[in-house]
Parts: sequence; C-alpha cells; structure tokens
Amino acid sequence: MRRDLGVGRLRGMGLAVLIGLVAARGGRARADTIVLRGSGELQGKVLKDPKDPLHVRVLLMKGRRPLQFDANQILDVIPRPSPLDEYVTRSARPRAGAREEYDLSLWCAGQHLDDLAAVHCEAALGLDPNFEPAHKTLGHVLHEGKWLTADEVRVARGLVKYHGKWVSEEEKEKLEAKAQLGSTQAAWLRRIKLLRQAILNGTPDRRREAENEVMKIQDREALQPLVKVLANDETSLRILLAHALGKMEGKEASQALVKLILAEADGDVRGTILGELTRRERAPVVAQLVKALRSEDVRVVNRAAWTLAGLDAVSAVPQLAAALVTTVDRVVMPGEGESSGFSTTTATAVGPSPALIGMTSSHLAYLTPPAMAPGAVAYGAYSVPFFSPAQLLNNNPLGVPMSVGVGGGYSGRGPIPRIVTDSYQNTEVLAALTRLTGQDFGYDAGAWRRWIKASFNPHPRPARQVDQP
Repeated sequence: MRRDLGVGRLRGMGLAVLIGLVAARGGRARADTIVLRGSGELQGKVLKDPKDPLHVRVLLMKGRRPLQFDANQILDVIPRPSPLDEYVTRSARPRAGAREEYDLSLWCAGQHLDDLAAVHCEAALGLDPNFEPAHKTLGHVLHEGKWLTADEVRVARGLVKYHGKWVSEEEKEKLEAKAQLGSTQAAWLRRIKLLRQAILNGTPDRRREAENEVMKIQDREALQPLVKVLANDETSLRILLAHALGKMEGKEASQALVKLILAEADGDVRGTILGELTRRERAPVVAQLVKALRSEDVRVVNRAAWTLAGLDAVSAVPQLAAALVTTVDRVVMPGEGESSGFSTTTATAVGPSPALIGMTSSHLAYLTPPAMAPGAVAYGAYSVPFFSPAQLLNNNPLGVPMSVGVGGGYSGRGPIPRIVTDSYQNTEVLAALTRLTGQDFGYDAGAWRRWIKASFNPHPRPARQVDQP
C-alpha cells in the first residue's frame, strides 16, 4: 500500500477503511475519481451512510441525490479537487432558516452545482413557503396569490402537454386529428400504389378490378394520396383520377379537380376534368378559377379562361376582360434577346432570363453556355462586379472619371441588368369572352370595360322555348 493513504488502493476494503482514510486527512472530504469494480469510474465524493454501514454514498457534481453502492464495489479512490470539497463542509454546518438555505443554494449556483442549488432552494421553501427569492430563483410565478411553477402556470391557463410541447386543448385535438390523418393517408398511399401497379401490369381481369376499386374510393382522407400517386402519371391514369375525384363529395374534391385542370397540358384529360366539374357545385369552382386569372403564368390564365367558358360562367366576364393581357417583368442583360410589343400565346413559359442565376448588391452571377463532349454536358458559373451609380459616387473619393451610360447606368465595369416588361395576349381569354357574351372587341380592354358597364348582364334569363299559356 502507498504511503499516501489518500490515494491508496482500496480493493476489497470495507466501509470502515474508507471512513478511516477520510479521518486521516483531518476530516476534510476530498473530491474523488472513484474506480468501480468492472472498470467503471465516477467523479464525486465518497460519503458515509450513517444508516447503513455496509454501503457508501457518492455525491456527484450533477444530480440531486447521492448514489448508493456496496462498499466492496469501490476499487480505487483518487483525490481530485472540486467544489464538492467545500460543499461537504458547508452543508454539514447547521442552518437556522430559509435565508441560510437560500444562501447555500446561491453558493452552489456560483460553483456550477446547479442541481444541488435547486435542492437547497426547495429546502428554503420547505422552511418558509412564502420565501420570495427562492421562488424566483426556481422560476416560480405569482399567479392569483399563489406561487406556481412554469408548468403549473400553463395548466392554470388551460394548456396541456402534448409530445413535450404545451398547447391548448383545441390545438391538441387538431394535432391528434392530423396525426391520425397522416397515418390513414399513409395507408391509403400504399394501397393506391398497389392498385396502380395492378392497373399497369396486371391481367385484364385484375386491371378492371383495380380500376373499379379506385372508382369506389369515397374516403376524403384518400384524396391527397390519389392525387399524389396519379396526377403526374400516364394519360389513362390521369383520366381515371379525374373520374374518381368526380365521384367524391365535398369541396376538397372540387378544389383538387380545379388544380388538376390548371396544371393539365393534355386536351383530352382537360376535357374529362371539365366534364366532372360541370357536375360540381358551381360557385366555389368559379371563384377558384377567377383567382387563377391573376396568375403570372400565362398557361394557367388561359386554362382558367377555357374552363370558365366550358362552365358557361357568365358572371366571370369582368374578370376575364381584366385578364386579356398578362404583363410580366423579367431581368435581362445587355446583348440578350428582348421581346417588344405583344406576344400571343397560351403556353409560353415566362420568367427571368436563364443566363442570370443570381445577384447581390455588389455582384451578378451567370450560368455559362454548356460545354459538350461525347456523352456529357457541363455547365459553369461566374460572377462579375456590379456597381450602381450611387455606389460609384460614394466609393470614388479621388474623382476618377467613369463611363456612365444612357439613363444613368454605369458601363465601365461589368454589365448592368435591366428590367423588361413583356405583355402576352391571352387567346383563350378572348375566346371565352366571345363565347360567353357574343361580343368581340379583340384585345381592347377599354372597349370591353365600356361594354360591360353599359350592356353586360351577369345573370341573363334563358330564352323561352315554348310560349307560356
């Protein structure tokens, strides 16, 4: 055994030897690295258990209560200084009341012994339930004359805990319903994928059976899985989807059909969807289509107009007149093609020039033309400095002459982007107006507005087919 008993090995020693070692060091407890049987280690203090001489307790830096071990489980005790040294001494002194308990908790907090600090704050409240400093340190709130924990305050406000978060009862019900919906939709998603495989790859009998199963689906929770699986599939499956949604009740199915027709490029599929929409409640469908007339995508605008005409939505004539021409701003660089005047289109993609892929207040980023090799195409990117006239004036203290282009654009260093407004004449909008009104003023929006103000009847009476008696 080593001469320094404080670091001597304690293999096989009982509790009495441990206590003797502490006494040999003058009764002052030391922080220990405690080696346990089985090669485990703990950082803490070995303490005597006065109620059970066959066991020892180990006080840890973190934790509210000491751990208890059999004395023969400890193989080695290696002293290491720590705040626990002084804590053992301080906590052994008698404390007269809540203030002294609280003072000890403050000392523990200053030594990063947070769990022990909380223990002594609670002890202070045990001696004086109205001791305000301890309540505040523990985060308690005075609510209607009572000190409550943060959780108790939330309960008093009607909140409940759901998956670790405090929410209202109403929100909890919504979250539970959403979780249940997600589980149900996942099951529908798996089932619809199996039906799709049967339709595409099954025998003729199995194919017909799977199609019939799809058509019989009425569960509203199956709507989104149906759209997710079939909306971008083959033409025949998109038509099947339109028929299946048409048989489902509710506004959600109507909204899904409108979204499908606005995104559908195939005329046959659009015709099928239109047929299903004619059997739906008209007002919400028309309202959704009218909103689509304000889209910046001319394809969506024209499909919405075509559908409104197919539904004989005379009430939408004023909104159609306002959508005769769609204007879109885009960013171009010098040398890039710029359109002028009007374009007549029903399917042109509109957006910023593909060459410019990003810009900041000081640089512009461009995509380089493709570099092609056998079996490969590669793109690159580069940036150029960008200075506005205001930036150049602020950053040119020497007054160096600089080239300023027409209109104030700086042309001496890097290209300057321009905003170009493109106008698109929507042919399907004009066709819808002509069909619904019997008038044709072309793309003259002013003429349409004057006619609507003077002569338009949003609710025309049907012509009498038989003389009334």
